[in-house]
Amino acid sequence: MNHRNLITKATVVLLAGACILNLAACGPVKGYAGETRPATDLATLRANPFWSDILVTVRAVDGLEVNSQIDLALLPGERTLTIELGPCSMQSLSQAGRATRQMLAMTNIQWQTKTTITASFEAGVEYAFSGSWSEPEYSVELQRYDDRSTISTAKVTGTKGPY
Repeated sequence: MNHRNLITKATVVLLAGACILNLAACGPVKGYAGETRPATDLATLRANPFWSDILVTVRAVDGLEVNSQIDLALLPGERTLTIELGPCSMQSLSQAGRATRQMLAMTNIQWQTKTTITASFEAGVEYAFSGSWSEPEYSVELQRYDDRSTISTAKVTGTKGPY
């Protein structure tokens, strides 16, 4: 076996191992302190469902710092979420999948705005943030993921910053 083939095979093995480790790490971000709990004892928040017209990043849950633009596991009960909002255009959203939304928000990064939303969550239920943007205001909804029924709404005025 020549040197080039050995390097190629080693690279493939390393990449395969990295992919397996990455898959093992998948799952919701833990939005609570303490031991990991069974999924049936938790609520799940999907920060950026495909139907939303804004980008939401959850920055804290009850003061516990997190950084989640994907699924977030929450303890049931009343929770205060600190979220960062970013606008995305309808055209950009229609051309992109969930994985690229964070890059699209870079075009409007100057309008990123933080706010808090307090709501009650039930174990075993999936929730989602949804919303729209019309400069300078965000319309934000916390919804049940299954039927999109509204749990909470908020109007948030974006603050243009020097980002």
